[in-house]
Amino acid sequence: MSVSIVIVDDHQMVRDGLTSLLQSMDTDIEVIGQGANGREAVDLVKELHPDVLLIDVAMPDMNGIDATLAIQEADPDVKVIAVSMHSDRNYINGMLDAGALAYIRKESAFDELSHALGHVLEGKVYLGEGIAEIVMGKKKNNGLTDRELEVLKRIAEGKKTREIAAELFLSDKTIETHRRQIGRKLDLHSVAELTKFAIRHNITSLNQ
Repeated sequence: MSVSIVIVDDHQMVRDGLTSLLQSMDTDIEVIGQGANGREAVDLVKELHPDVLLIDVAMPDMNGIDATLAIQEADPDVKVIAVSMHSDRNYINGMLDAGALAYIRKESAFDELSHALGHVLEGKVYLGEGIAEIVMGKKKNNGLTDRELEVLKRIAEGKKTREIAAELFLSDKTIETHRRQIGRKLDLHSVAELTKFAIRHNITSLNQ
């Protein structure tokens, strides 16, 4: 399967390096455009309709977060991978909330870009080394127990309390207690919020 990619970064050296890396990974990968800022990213996506956009976060003349929001409105089928030198939680959450499916650091790109690309092409979230821990405040899954993770996974898959109870050989009341605990720990209380969290942190995938 041929994969078309647009790369947007305000440093030519980075764009060239990512292009060379992608071309060395697979002959079916084609870099069809490059840009230097968020506005160019939006214009390139509208013009070229790539499968994947690799984009920096901190750029002049529209940052990666605002560009990703605009791109998701213009062409929601484009899979966005953030490739940034920044590992600040606000940058990461900003990109993920805007619609990016992956976030990796530039210094890890050589090792992680192939994995990130494979995940997003399947509609899955990929967080690079150390990124998930930063998002979670360096506390894995906000302190959820293994049982709570099992319950959360099934909630995100759209299963009802009775179904989850049957699968885990627990009572309906116990599952409801786990639901309340999960909501309290994550400060997320709707099924939609819990599902988004589960997808973002690879507890479940988009392909259910």
